[in-house]
Amino acid sequence: MCEKPWQMREYVSEFEICGIDAIHFDVMDGHYVPNVMCGSDDFKALRSLTSLPIDVHIMAIDPDTFIDFFELQQGDWCSFHPEVCCQPYRQLERLRGMGVRAGLALSPAVSLDYVENCLSVIDFVLVMSVSPGFAGQWMTPDHLGKLARLNQIVSKADHKIDVIIDGNTVPSNAKRMLAAGATGLVVGTSSLMKDGPEGFAANYERYLSDIA
Repeated sequence: MCEKPWQMREYVSEFEICGIDAIHFDVMDGHYVPNVMCGSDDFKALRSLTSLPIDVHIMAIDPDTFIDFFELQQGDWCSFHPEVCCQPYRQLERLRGMGVRAGLALSPAVSLDYVENCLSVIDFVLVMSVSPGFAGQWMTPDHLGKLARLNQIVSKADHKIDVIIDGNTVPSNAKRMLAAGATGLVVGTSSLMKDGPEGFAANYERYLSDIA
């Protein structure tokens, strides 16, 4: 979402060189969030350029209908918002059956009960520190407390559940997010992608140093 289409090849090359874990791919339907982004053709173009896992974040009503639009492969990640899914547990099972890392995406004010009731079929939780829809927002003041509570919940699982933070993950916030239990960060225009592909590697090294 944070790149220009003509920059995709250059960004992907930098991502591979720097060794990021996955490429975050936002899908928005214009109903659940007031924006429309990243369709199936964008996904195919990205897939053709890299073997890195793609982390598909579905911000759409009835997310189960969107999964088949994208040719997910083993090792990819996929998360959706449970409050707009008819059968979130079933969809998590389905994703895992495809060999995809299955996750729930939680907007601010959405209950952690969804996670607690799906612990056995969750591989990661994508915690939104901002309201989903647009880049460049500020972290909500309740985020860190929610993150600490979530960390207590996932610690009860019999397998590792990653806690990934999406939204305003600038270094000063990222340090506090990691201290509160985050295991991964989604980064974009406010941190690594502000200077184009040519500046990504330098920003990446500086970011890792700042959050260490």
